[in-house]
Amino acid sequence: MHLNRLLLILFLFLTGTFCNSDYYDAAVVEVQFPFHSITNEEEMLKLTIQEYIRVISSIQTNLDIIVFPESALGESYPTAVPAPFTHLLCNSTSPKYKDYLKELSCAALKKKTAVVVNLREVVDCKDPPPDEHCTRHGKKLDNTDVVFDHNGHVAARYRKWNLFGENYKTKSITRSPEVVTFRTKNNDTFGIFTCFDILFEVPTLNLTRNAHVKNVVFPNHWFSQLPYLTALQAQHMWAQENDVLLTAGTNAPKTGSGGTGIFLGHKGALDQIMLPSLSGSKLLLHKVPRMNASAYTTFNNIASDEDIDALAAEMDNFTLQRDPVLDEQNSVQLNTKKSTVTEEICHGKSVKTCCRFKVNFTVNSTALPPGKKAYTYHMGVFNGEVSPWTRKAGIESCAIMACLTDDPMSCGKRFPKYSDIVWPITFNSIEVLGNFTNVEDKIQYPNSLLASLRSISPMKTSWTKEVQDDVVLRTHSLVQPQSRILTFGIYGRDFSRDGPPPSYSAASLNTIVSVLVIVILISAVELFQIY
Repeated sequence: MHLNRLLLILFLFLTGTFCNSDYYDAAVVEVQFPFHSITNEEEMLKLTIQEYIRVISSIQTNLDIIVFPESALGESYPTAVPAPFTHLLCNSTSPKYKDYLKELSCAALKKKTAVVVNLREVVDCKDPPPDEHCTRHGKKLDNTDVVFDHNGHVAARYRKWNLFGENYKTKSITRSPEVVTFRTKNNDTFGIFTCFDILFEVPTLNLTRNAHVKNVVFPNHWFSQLPYLTALQAQHMWAQENDVLLTAGTNAPKTGSGGTGIFLGHKGALDQIMLPSLSGSKLLLHKVPRMNASAYTTFNNIASDEDIDALAAEMDNFTLQRDPVLDEQNSVQLNTKKSTVTEEICHGKSVKTCCRFKVNFTVNSTALPPGKKAYTYHMGVFNGEVSPWTRKAGIESCAIMACLTDDPMSCGKRFPKYSDIVWPITFNSIEVLGNFTNVEDKIQYPNSLLASLRSISPMKTSWTKEVQDDVVLRTHSLVQPQSRILTFGIYGRDFSRDGPPPSYSAASLNTIVSVLVIVILISAVELFQIY
């Protein structure tokens, strides 16, 4: 009997059951781009890889996974990537694999941790069926996430499906979208997708809806956009509706890029950063509660009491783009002469989205001294398709949003100097109720944004769903007073109205040439600007 008990204990120990089973140890890294403002890409790549390895080696804990961002390794030195578990790169002498890939394999092996990086992959595409993206040399380039396991093997590779504008001139997509998962050394399953993918159904929601994956890693090089899609805001809303998200962002404030965090579903941010200036890499390292563990149930949000004013003041020079839906939405200005406003607003052509706003607030009439500025607020609703994205996308959104003036065209903009701003309006409660068709190819997210460019903690809000036959009612409510709100509402996607991923045909390139010009110019400025 005692021998059986000893054997059971030994089995549990060897299989990891006696490990810290309520948590796994995860790190995410925000990396500046270009690294050290160096314009020589070979030197930049060398220093960035050295920084990656330094960060990996510096972690003292028994790490399960570390995630690095999209694009930080640059564009000029693409490499072949072996199929998962076919080739140990750390010991490889094959010239088809770049040395930096071999160094990362060795770093994962030495640290005994999973390492996730994003790079430009050279893919052999000569084999049938014909691939329109294939060059005459039989090669193409993919935007690829590579996962090394704790033994240094390539455990997974994911090729980005939903490309954004800066990629189309030199990147391709796979013949069909890939749904990729991998396991870490303690048998935790992760899904993976990249940047712009987060706003689409495929392959992103295949992971959560079909594969029921609870943990997702998200390398990104985001371009923040008011009022709905700044970086941490987009990550926060996706995680709140889906599950755990580990995000690593490329830091480039002049193009509005950055945003790194660990988000625990409806619990909110375990930790999050968006660096206001180029200052090297920044590591976030935490024990992450497993979704099926008691630790997750008892976890209390620790990123909810940040100093909003201090963070907001740092973000003055962080560039933000403006969402084009603001030019077409129906909006009503908030009447601050009342203490409670109830308004229903609808927008759409053949199908309308209707949202009901119920807002209670207090106005401090003495809080606007001479020379200071204060935001006005509009309640806006949009149902339509966005074309300025690099592919057409169906949007259904409604929110109360900060504006510079009474003119709704001033919504989605910030005052340039945070120290000039005062906040005379305190929102005691906000309720935004949206009416959406209950179909599988739609999703809605709770969307909010503070002046700090972080979302409001879910602990201070309520997000509910009520299904009535073919209608779903989504309600996003503010349940604790807040005065520094830029956005509060619902952001919905209608995937049935999305256009197909663009190809390399001349017609496709013509449709996105304006986006290409803008993004290439932005990238050029970011690459050669000396900070």
